[in-house]
Amino acid sequence: MPIEHNPGGSTTLTGDSISFFRLAALKGAVGLELKGIKMRRGPVIWKQAAREFGIKGNKQKVYDWLCAEVEKQRQQQEHIVHLRSRRRREVGGQEVN
Repeated sequence: MPIEHNPGGSTTLTGDSISFFRLAALKGAVGLELKGIKMRRGPVIWKQAAREFGIKGNKQKVYDWLCAEVEKQRQQQEHIVHLRSRRRREVGGQEVN
């Protein structure tokens, strides 16, 4: 399902785009942990991500895998941009009809 960008500046996430956004948020959180910043109390996020996705290795390997996966899914993600006069659909940065 697409990510919809509305004329007022808001964004609507539905279906598969919710899991894509969650993956991107995990990538950001693990990136901050690499720099020594914790996003929250409790267990570190990179271990939770490694367990959830079955990734073996250290914090850097988990981050590298998340970066590659986010980029792969970003190329496949459909965006619908609602402009004032028309509606535009994009997949992988290219406009489609």
